[in-house]
Amino acid sequence: MTTPTIVLVGAGRIGTHLAQRLKGKGLPVAQVISRTAAHARALAELLRTDWSDDWSEIRQDADWVILAVRDDAIEPVARLLAPYVAETLVTHTSGATPGAVLAPYFERFGVFYPLQSFSPTRMPIWSKIPFCVDAQREADLAFLKKVAKVIGNLVYQVNDEQRAVLHVAAVFANNFANHCFAIAEKILEDTDLPFDMLHPLMEETLAKALQESPARMQTGPAVRGDVDTILRHVEQLKPYPELRDLYLNLSKNINPALALPRGTKPKKS
Repeated sequence: MTTPTIVLVGAGRIGTHLAQRLKGKGLPVAQVISRTAAHARALAELLRTDWSDDWSEIRQDADWVILAVRDDAIEPVARLLAPYVAETLVTHTSGATPGAVLAPYFERFGVFYPLQSFSPTRMPIWSKIPFCVDAQREADLAFLKKVAKVIGNLVYQVNDEQRAVLHVAAVFANNFANHCFAIAEKILEDTDLPFDMLHPLMEETLAKALQESPARMQTGPAVRGDVDTILRHVEQLKPYPELRDLYLNLSKNINPALALPRGTKPKKS
């Protein structure tokens, strides 16, 4: 494909990882723009490209502008950039924000959303990351699919409604699951037990969930209806009153038929 002129707006985690991957696949970012000059400069130096902290200095010959900014900044940034790149293809990288939020500002707009959690210290395995793309125009959609295929492997056309549901599911699978890991780590630390002891169990849990339906793979006292064990766990959680209702709510969600004695049911909020 012909090398497009790409402008990246935003210099956070997703923008940094995405820009490096694009460059590594022969699609270098021509300019980095961020409202924080230090961030823009640091990423531009890493990429060996131009940068600015002034919206009006965006390259007006850009073929593609990527908004890799926080969800609540997408529309305000789009409004600021519109006078300069109104006819350029502009996409954001969000899973939760509709692509249609860009419609009032750009003739050509879409979404380029890599479904992954990005961290500064971990290198993504791009071949395993699903890219969810969408665009108003067929030619732009074809372009986004081609780029996603170049830098990744798994490409899906996902509309705004589908992507919103996908993002909710991702929060359960990633953010909430990781929070449960953090809770387990805290409980063990307070008991002078190493979190490493749970690693094999966590690995097996994920392996089974990936191989089979997670619902069919569910184990534990709640799915068994083992109220005695649940009550013992509730007793163990006395030092963590904020976790008691979380434990009980999750148990009831796993097995709505659980017959818990009075006084042990989750408190109504």
